[in-house]
Amino acid sequence: MLPLSPTWQIVLGLFFLCFFYYLLHKLIVYLKNIFRPFKKGQKYWCRVNAVSDGDTLTCYRFNIRRSETKLRFAYIDAPESSQSYGKESQRLVQSMVKNKMVRVKITDIDRYGRCVGVVYRYRKNINEEMVKRGAAWVYEEYIQDKKHLNYLLNLQNKAKKQKKGLWKSSRPVRPSIYRKQSK
Repeated sequence: MLPLSPTWQIVLGLFFLCFFYYLLHKLIVYLKNIFRPFKKGQKYWCRVNAVSDGDTLTCYRFNIRRSETKLRFAYIDAPESSQSYGKESQRLVQSMVKNKMVRVKITDIDRYGRCVGVVYRYRKNINEEMVKRGAAWVYEEYIQDKKHLNYLLNLQNKAKKQKKGLWKSSRPVRPSIYRKQSK
């Protein structure tokens, strides 16, 4: 092997220094992401640990801390566990996501500190699936996008017409009304 001239040694030294700096920068960004809590607008992989009811679950985000987070489904309101069709709604969510890896897109943080988001399993939107199967109402008050609101309301109307899930009952009670009556 031929010896390198001092000029080439300097050029190679600068190249390796820049490359090392680049790798160090990437490592710092990666480590920041690992320790960062859930943020609005971001997507995360996590494993569903528990299902509280038809629209709330607990999941572990895979990072160094293995942080556990309570997550409320965005845009839907499922019956409370003590309410008619509440247990069925909870079991449906359990069958779809419990102990499974899901992708979560955080849309908001609610007043109780829970993350609010859309849950995906194999690219299937679980929030929409709950409405399709008649296991949840559309939470109209929290949807700003009119196109998305109309889409979800169409899914809900189809479930009503086909008498799926909670729509089998002649007079289902919205969870928000049920909560007010239970106080």
